[in-house]
Amino acid sequence: MCFNLNRIRPASALLRSIKALSRSQYNLQYQLRFKYEYLEPKRTTKSGGDSAMDGEPKLPWSPFKPCFTFTDAQKELCLKDVNIADIVREKTERKEFFYGIETKPLDGDETACLDFHMFLPQMPEFISVVWTKRFSDAIEEATMARIPNIQMMPCLTPYIPAMIHMTVYKLTQQHLNDFLDLNLNNVLMIRGDHVEEGQEYNYAYEAVKYLRCVRSDMAIAVAGYPEGYTNLQVGPRDKELDMEYMKLKMDSGADFIVTQLCYSGDTIVEFLQDARNAGITAPIMLGILIPESFARYERMAGFSKVFLTPEQLAEVEPIKDDDEAVMNYFIQLSVRNIQQTLAANLGVYGVHFYTLNRFRPVLDIIAELRKLGILSC
Repeated sequence: MCFNLNRIRPASALLRSIKALSRSQYNLQYQLRFKYEYLEPKRTTKSGGDSAMDGEPKLPWSPFKPCFTFTDAQKELCLKDVNIADIVREKTERKEFFYGIETKPLDGDETACLDFHMFLPQMPEFISVVWTKRFSDAIEEATMARIPNIQMMPCLTPYIPAMIHMTVYKLTQQHLNDFLDLNLNNVLMIRGDHVEEGQEYNYAYEAVKYLRCVRSDMAIAVAGYPEGYTNLQVGPRDKELDMEYMKLKMDSGADFIVTQLCYSGDTIVEFLQDARNAGITAPIMLGILIPESFARYERMAGFSKVFLTPEQLAEVEPIKDDDEAVMNYFIQLSVRNIQQTLAANLGVYGVHFYTLNRFRPVLDIIAELRKLGILSC
């Protein structure tokens, strides 16, 4: 039950229909507001400073300026913020292999750029936009609409289905309400690595439950952890408890699962089998991240607490000082994990690439998948 009376959805089918019909007009208003509030140059005062609404906080970065190059086919699409859960479900039901990509809006303080031509001939079905601790810190002083990955949405959604990542770190119900006011259709809700004492939501399922209560038509994805909740574990892993948490997120209203970092194909398949045995029938996508060097692998292992198996580490050790060889090792490892996941026949046909805006290894995997006939040319 939602405890925000201002947000209880109309019960009558007529009012729901009216709301659905007005959504396209709302989206247009949002895109116009985005254009003039965030993209157009700000008016200056006589003293030369930025003019702003009274009490509006100063942001730690400039408004987001899009840096995307779309294909001619994308430019002709004119999409209306497509529901990604529908895409994932339909592809899964047809047993068609597909993939999505993750990106981030900023590289340091610079706007990240992305040219979609690199993915031709078979494009990603959707793109997701990462949320960082920096953004969580910023929403305490700025509106949700001013966060760069939120600002990316009107630049992306006419050309490719797009999904926001959001963590519960420092997240309040007011933040969620601000997000809902933007009328975006897709979100990946995760707990995140950071927790602050007294924050309003401690677990992703709590935010999922609220979002689903308010928006029955929103596509909500959640994270799945083949290695378990590594940042929370104290002592031996309790796999049954981990799966209870996973099922709780699904029962709270999530549409599909995207697995998080894992290097072991055996562990991935075991997680998928456990999920199916637990009664989780929703689509699951396999998350893939490719370190470009051994140093980058070690950095990711440091914050994720996810490691290569001892056998894999022994294979990497002789080449760890050769960045190219290490990257190629992780590319081939990822291809094998994708093959093993598909061969397990557990209803997983989608892969989501966590790119960190480093696309070369992703493109190399895609090329390998084409050679194997997994991805059509």
